[in-house]
Amino acid sequence: MKNLQLILAGILVSVAGCQTGQPTPTAAIDNGSFMGLWNTYSHCQATSDIDHLNNDAVTLTKAAKHALRANTFILPLPSNSGKLVSTPAARLAVDITAMAAACSLRAGSVAVETGDFDTAKNLLRSVLSYQPQSEYAYYTLRANALLSQLEANIFEVTLNLP
Repeated sequence: MKNLQLILAGILVSVAGCQTGQPTPTAAIDNGSFMGLWNTYSHCQATSDIDHLNNDAVTLTKAAKHALRANTFILPLPSNSGKLVSTPAARLAVDITAMAAACSLRAGSVAVETGDFDTAKNLLRSVLSYQPQSEYAYYTLRANALLSQLEANIFEVTLNLP
């Protein structure tokens, strides 16, 4: 009878332990929210309206920052055994941060073409926030190139004024 009680208590503790974890409210985990982000990214690649592009870039950047914060993995274990557990691998098929960088870069390029230099600078500078991470080097190099072109054009215009 005592063994049966121990077994039953062990099962209850393990089931209760599995239920105590809080689900992370990451936009990328929920399929509907992810599809919304994918639709935003697709819209960003298809439109040329600077206001829509700016809104799409801001939406994706917020989602990317939220996904980066939510990816911190905390396992409630004693400190000496917590170091033996590795962080679980991400299970997303796409990189939301790359989507945000690509959309911001496209929106910045369109803003340059339409002459909205302040919006272009803001969008391109947001891409530079990904600079320390090597997987986003393409986006940051392109953003740096466009920003240096903008600054060169501004100097040419101001130098030609009487």
